[in-house]
Amino acid sequence: MNLIEPIILAGAVLGSVAGGVVGFMSGIGWGVAGLLAGAVLGALALPALLLALALLFGLVTRGARQLLSLFRGTPGPKR
Repeated sequence: MNLIEPIILAGAVLGSVAGGVVGFMSGIGWGVAGLLAGAVLGALALPALLLALALLFGLVTRGARQLLSLFRGTPGPKR
């Protein structure tokens, strides 16, 4: 199992619980809709949130130039 799969599953579970609880305060139908919408949006939002936090952490700890050099990779041979 890759690392992204548990992150997506955790996002779906957390999103469905949050959506279900918030929706249930308005009624049973809204609770079910919140449960389903939270599962889909949580699975999409948590990996994006963790990626943004990792990029921000790398920017703060390493600096902009070193972070960009990590994305560029090692330079090839000079011609």
